Amino acid sequence: MVRAALVTLLALASLAAAPARTVPPGPVPSVSAPAPAPSRYLAPEEARDLLLDAARAGDLDVVSGLVRAGVSMELADAKGYTALILAAYHGHDPVVAWLITHGADACHGDKRGNTALMGAAFKGHSESVDLLLAQDCPVDQVNGVGQTALMFAALVGNDAAARILAHGADKARRDSFGRTADDWAETQGAPGVSELRPAE
Repeated sequence: MVRAALVTLLALASLAAAPARTVPPGPVPSVSAPAPAPSRYLAPEEARDLLLDAARAGDLDVVSGLVRAGVSMELADAKGYTALILAAYHGHDPVVAWLITHGADACHGDKRGNTALMGAAFKGHSESVDLLLAQDCPVDQVNGVGQTALMFAALVGNDAAARILAHGADKARRDSFGRTADDWAETQGAPGVSELRPAE
């Protein structure tokens, strides 16, 4: 649906920019001309929703097309989700890479303070984790209840924890509930991070 909407808009723009064709002299054929396609501007909310839906779906063509057309990649929905947060959570590595390369704020948190790195770590999307760890954000950045990306990775026991440790994450840090990453791992029966060797 997102791609169809963008393709329609781009097609309308192309039609508007196309030069008028000259008609050769002679009798005009009796063919009715098609009605011109209606065109309109996207409302800001529509543009935002198209961008976020495309990021969630991993549609890089639509994401890049909208951003190049002037839609801000920092637009967020009611929960504070940006295109980067959605792409990272859903593991769309090419979209994550493109957004970061074009200046998306990797340190931005949603309304609860959860960042793109936290989402990628929780879901175990290793490539997105690596891309986000390479950005200039604190590795122990916390959300609204003091949780870090390491805690999210530990909670589900995926290999993102070792990658985050390699960037200097503090495994002894406690959140607002007094829990460390190891404590969170224990609540789900996941392996703890204390014995993990940082990923090379």
